[in-house]
Amino acid sequence: MNKKMLSVATLVIGTIGSITDVLARPEFVVPTGAAGCTSCHFDDFGTGFKPGVLEASKGGLPGLKEFLHPTPVKTGDTKPVLHLINEYWDVTVGSAPLVIPLLVSDAEDDAFMVNVSIPSIKNGGLAVKGAVLSSERTDLESNLPAIDFKWQPTAAQANKTYTVNFTAKEKGVGRKLLSNTVTATINVWPARHSATKNVSQFKVQRAQWSNNSLNLTGAVIFKSTLTAAQRNAALKTLSLKMRTNSGFGVGSASHLTADANGNWKKSVALKAAAVPCTIKLEYEGLNATSPVKLAPKKTCLQ
Repeated sequence: MNKKMLSVATLVIGTIGSITDVLARPEFVVPTGAAGCTSCHFDDFGTGFKPGVLEASKGGLPGLKEFLHPTPVKTGDTKPVLHLINEYWDVTVGSAPLVIPLLVSDAEDDAFMVNVSIPSIKNGGLAVKGAVLSSERTDLESNLPAIDFKWQPTAAQANKTYTVNFTAKEKGVGRKLLSNTVTATINVWPARHSATKNVSQFKVQRAQWSNNSLNLTGAVIFKSTLTAAQRNAALKTLSLKMRTNSGFGVGSASHLTADANGNWKKSVALKAAAVPCTIKLEYEGLNATSPVKLAPKKTCLQ
């Protein structure tokens, strides 16, 4: 490609990446391999961009060429499936990092990559800086390939809620299919201040109101250095505190009973007028939150 053609190619990439409407120019056709202006625009006057053009332009000239002349998908190829994950996650600054396992199924066992996107950031949050994706591993329970999303937030990211979308995309010649999207809502809590820190992670996995009771399930993960005796002692002294999303107390502080794996269950008698829309739990300075399933929409407490 001569210098003039390279200059034009650079111009078209820069133009597409910075504005949404341009006057179509015939000289853009050659470097992109387009059939004409309407390959990328809605008409010959350069009005708008067709779906996918701006996204393709982020990959430069190769990205646009692939968009305009896609590699044929091999026959018999099927989309990868990204398995469902919990919708809500909690992580505390300075404590154990958040780890979200992303399991993938593919009928052809194609290689894949995981894409991460942030469609919205609530409460004026920053980008999810510091998050990383692990290398591919085999999940021991399902025997499926998996990649872990790992994040240790900073103090600047505390007290914010992040919505993160995940997709899996095939890799390899003729393999380009995209999976379904799974979404995680991540609450970042500030560093805890407590006299003891025997618990490294505290989780709530389900909250549901039924038969005038708020039924909760979750998990407690103690520090690996604790003996069985120290763990049992901690369970007797630590209390679970509950409140609504706006901070009103729910029920009274109580102890948890956890099994050998740290799983716990709790049932609290509550009438409809006292049921929170969202429950916030605190245990040894660690926080977890969950919407309450089947909570009465008209009367649940905010």
